[in-house]
Amino acid sequence: MVETKFTAQGKCKATTWKEALELLVKGNKDFASGETTHPERGRETLFAQYLQQYPFAGILSCADSRVVPELVFDVGIGDLFTCRIAGTVLSDAVIGSLEFAVEVLGVPLIIVMGHENCGAFRACMNPDLHPNVKGISWQIMPVIEECKPMAGDHLYNSIVANARKVSHQLRTVGPILSPKISNGELKIIPAYHSLSTGIVTFFDV
Repeated sequence: MVETKFTAQGKCKATTWKEALELLVKGNKDFASGETTHPERGRETLFAQYLQQYPFAGILSCADSRVVPELVFDVGIGDLFTCRIAGTVLSDAVIGSLEFAVEVLGVPLIIVMGHENCGAFRACMNPDLHPNVKGISWQIMPVIEECKPMAGDHLYNSIVANARKVSHQLRTVGPILSPKISNGELKIIPAYHSLSTGIVTFFDV
């Protein structure tokens, strides 16, 4: 396992996607077991990085108030480049942000993380009751429909399917992400965060 160590500037020593994933897995295990260390979250860490940031992974997750990647993975200030949007869907701004993380900041790993009991998905399953979700429902509702024939919990299946769909979309859009995936510099992995257990499950690794 990769040890969670930081340089004086706060940069984690994970430089490959495999090392970054190991750090996330370890941090989530600590979070789920209640053995968090809450590293590098003080003012000193923030001040040390005010000229430059050094994230080792990018996280695209839901804007849900219960989903806080830095807590879920037990990491500190400057460790994660996070984009949070209801339903964990894509937009040009999200794509551009993640491209920036990869091209400018050198992030080798992107996690697309859905979560248990997602309110955005519940709303899209009842669009007549929630007309204000139209901004995201056009992306989510086709996934919900596609998952209806699947065995098991419809909500869970839809959330996981969406994480996989968005991961696939990111792998194929634009001139920045795809080439880095092809040469092994970048990995994009879908995931599911269980709110009831704290555990993050990674798919298609």
